[in-house]
Amino acid sequence: MADADALRQCMVEGLARRGELDQRWRAAFTEVPRHEFIPELVWRHDREADSHCDLVPLRRCDDEQDWLERAYADAPVNTQVDDGHPAGEGGCGFEVTSSASMPGVVAEMLAALEAEPGMRVLEIGTGTGYNAALLAHRLGAGNVVSVEVDPVVAEHARQALAATGLSAVTVVTGDGAQGYLPLAPYDRVISTVAVAEVPHAWVAQTRPEGLVLTPWGSPYHPGGLLALTVRGDATATGRIIGPASFMWLRTQRIPRYITDRIVRRDDTVTVSTTDLHPWYVAGDVNAATAIGLRVPRCEKLYHPDSSDTGTLYLVDQWSRSWGTLQITTEAPYEVRQSGQRKLWDEVDTAYRWWVDVGEPTVDAWRFTIAPNGQQVELCTPAAVPTR
Repeated sequence: MADADALRQCMVEGLARRGELDQRWRAAFTEVPRHEFIPELVWRHDREADSHCDLVPLRRCDDEQDWLERAYADAPVNTQVDDGHPAGEGGCGFEVTSSASMPGVVAEMLAALEAEPGMRVLEIGTGTGYNAALLAHRLGAGNVVSVEVDPVVAEHARQALAATGLSAVTVVTGDGAQGYLPLAPYDRVISTVAVAEVPHAWVAQTRPEGLVLTPWGSPYHPGGLLALTVRGDATATGRIIGPASFMWLRTQRIPRYITDRIVRRDDTVTVSTTDLHPWYVAGDVNAATAIGLRVPRCEKLYHPDSSDTGTLYLVDQWSRSWGTLQITTEAPYEVRQSGQRKLWDEVDTAYRWWVDVGEPTVDAWRFTIAPNGQQVELCTPAAVPTR
């Protein structure tokens, strides 16, 4: 049976071998015990569950070794479901609402933050407290402020930080979208939750030439990791620097729904066909980023029937519009649409626009965050504002 020290060393060596661990952060990952931040109760996916409720509880006392190995695997650990109130039978959950991010992603984000010892950092989304502990180990515990919306999650993080000698980290219970003004300004802001609109408070509370790092996305596509440089005029500009997929900031979270309650058989339906394979609009991250920017409030979901057939769903919860694309082994593909919006038509138009402007990659979009909101424009081959 492997102990925590051996598992942690194995985790660190794996991160280093894959090139995910910046040498400046190696000591923190080696010395901060991740398992001390993982709650005694976590949830794992039961892939054989015949329902939407497939998150089943795993208690440390029931299987110590499994729990410990999950703590040091390069994978996320689900630490809360359904906002702390499991909605399924037997404590099972429908939706992950808090987790410990996979160590490889944590390491890459910390490297991208470009933080140095002595810098003051504001973290949005404390979660287990492990990320704050890594920051505190390298920058100094008194230089780290972390905001967590869930009071139970926040208290767990405080206790874990205190137990590992890092009680000087300030953990605040509150809305992360507001930042934390009393201890501003900060040299860096790092968010471990995704946003569609970057809160200006994060920019306003960062020193000029400071950095704001956050996962960004749209309802259509997770997007990527957005790095913004703050200017002296209370604005920030930047681009997507890599992939990232995180849970949403709770004030921007998309409500959970069951597809069958929106996609109804008795709706008035328009039927057509297309030769455009759904992979082009759903599987290409560059195209999906552009579509997400140009088709607001549109979510996509894929339900497979087999390895090469299934249904692509497009849903706008707010207008209760929907579209489906039936994926078969060859074109044409049947399209069904209903509601105020013709979502497939909008997605198809956005995709063809993306092709016409040269198929720009995700890093071609320039983000500007100002007091009056967020603007995203295409820098190449021509500046084309999206909103």
